[in-house]
Amino acid sequence: MKRIAFALFLILTVGAFGQSSQMLIPSEKPIKAKELARAWTNPEVFCLQLHFDNGDSAYRESDLDLLDSAYDIAFSKENPRLYTMTIEAFGKGDADSLMVARVESVYRYFTMRGHEIMPVRFAYNPIQCSCHGDTMELIRFEVPTYKIVYDCAELPESRMVMNRDVHLEGSVLVTFRHDPMECIGGKSGCFLPSQDSNIRAYYTQLVLKKGSIYAVYNTKDECPPPVEISIEEHLEYTQLMEKYFLVPHRRQIILPVGYVVLHSSFNRKPDECKTLTDSILIRFPVTDEQVEARLRIYAKKYTSKGMEYKSVQTKRVRGGAVQMLQGALNPTQFDTIFIAKRIDESEVTKYLYPADSPSEQGAVTLVIKGEERYFKPFRMNSRGEYEFKKPFRNMLRIIENEDESIDAPEGDAFRNDGDEEIE
Repeated sequence: MKRIAFALFLILTVGAFGQSSQMLIPSEKPIKAKELARAWTNPEVFCLQLHFDNGDSAYRESDLDLLDSAYDIAFSKENPRLYTMTIEAFGKGDADSLMVARVESVYRYFTMRGHEIMPVRFAYNPIQCSCHGDTMELIRFEVPTYKIVYDCAELPESRMVMNRDVHLEGSVLVTFRHDPMECIGGKSGCFLPSQDSNIRAYYTQLVLKKGSIYAVYNTKDECPPPVEISIEEHLEYTQLMEKYFLVPHRRQIILPVGYVVLHSSFNRKPDECKTLTDSILIRFPVTDEQVEARLRIYAKKYTSKGMEYKSVQTKRVRGGAVQMLQGALNPTQFDTIFIAKRIDESEVTKYLYPADSPSEQGAVTLVIKGEERYFKPFRMNSRGEYEFKKPFRNMLRIIENEDESIDAPEGDAFRNDGDEEIE
């Protein structure tokens, strides 16, 4: 910053000795003195105008402080701006070769300062990511540089003057312009999904906001390919009974009455992301009996003790004439999602029949008061039909002689003020 202050001092004092080089902020209107200091704090665009001695292609030794000041602004790691550099020479007719030499002279200064064969910048790049949160990376990139020589005789008068009173003829103008896209190919944002999406199976709806699976801003990396999601449904009770099993849990007894498997081409590992919100909604139509049974939605949750199925934020919403059970998920839970009910040991016989052995169809093993016992969710009557205990039957999706028309819930798909929380 001392160099910059000295350079600005030179702008005011060198004029008495001939054409002076200068640093300036492009502006159509004069910049007030008190605003000028703010304008030089990480400027969006700034310029360095260099004058040369007659017939000389090398910049003047007295201009080194200005060149150093421009370099310190444009290439400081503390400056969040990512600049392109345009070196323009303004000559007349047969002066083309001289002006080209002057452009190369200025270009060589920046390459020598960067210790490379081209201007190279090391900079901190802030990234906002839905997975890792706000992070910072140190990047190295070749500064996009453009060299242009103009014949002033072919330029309009307006192009020959800058800031109303700065004449460019015979000088070299170096313009630094903040342009992240040009410098590092930074994306304004990558989103999975790329727009608000509603994926539907026969019963199940999966509602995803734009970027609910993955969102990143200001990255220099390529965006991931579009995500592909499919829903495998097992909600009819007949699909469950032949191979009935409990929701996996070390301590609790959780009776499933339906489940879906969410398949995604883009998955997140449980310990991969620092910041993930439960912004993905899953919905199932439910019967009046299922509503009264106070069913909940269960998904995998990862803790320090490992994986367990736990109930997610669940509420009851309405889609047209159909009641729906809604849960909130995050991308690490793209797997098996259960509709289920947790019961206590004392309630087991209220929902399940005793079984003689674990080999019986649909049988499950439970430890009741330290003793291993067997139960099953149904028994077969003399007509070969399933029979259930009434509380368990009310939890199942059994709809007789009824057609369903399932619509998306009315209003905001992500917020229903009249929704009922399931406790």
